[in-house]
Amino acid sequence: MKVIPLLMKGSIRVFRQDFDLDREILVYYISPGETCMMSLVASFGDMKSQVNAVTETDSEMYMIPIERVHEWQIKYESWNGFIIQTFMNRYTELLDTMNDLSFQSVEVRLNHYLSQYKKRTNASTLHITHQGLVNELGTARVVISRILKKMEKEGQVELKRGLIKILSSNLAKVSHLHKVL
Repeated sequence: MKVIPLLMKGSIRVFRQDFDLDREILVYYISPGETCMMSLVASFGDMKSQVNAVTETDSEMYMIPIERVHEWQIKYESWNGFIIQTFMNRYTELLDTMNDLSFQSVEVRLNHYLSQYKKRTNASTLHITHQGLVNELGTARVVISRILKKMEKEGQVELKRGLIKILSSNLAKVSHLHKVL
């Protein structure tokens, strides 16, 4: 890692990719005012990053050289606090993801994913294929297709090729139930 992104506008999707299996899985999203924990880990360990990242929407960011990141940690207490808070937030998020993968149904995870997308982007239309959702949620295509068809019958979503339109505000209620469980 030569630079660390500090996102000012937009959204960045961070994911792991297994080239042998031609699969990937979502690790987390970076929102404005945040940086990438995995980039920090790679820079601190002077190693190659274990994740990939792509912008989800039009984005603006500062690319901070790792030398400044390390220098500022010593020089500025507030920057050091930001780095520590980044680690704490992502650690909690990764534990939640691990919990979801282990204990939540794919239906609950998909509802949560769609409601979080709507909240994060303030958009009701998601340009994604079924395979894209497979990659995001770490499941099988047939499972995603079955759940989306059920959601469409219930009037929660409208499906088009490469596009999901979120019709129902009930997704947030399912997502809230997910967090209570």
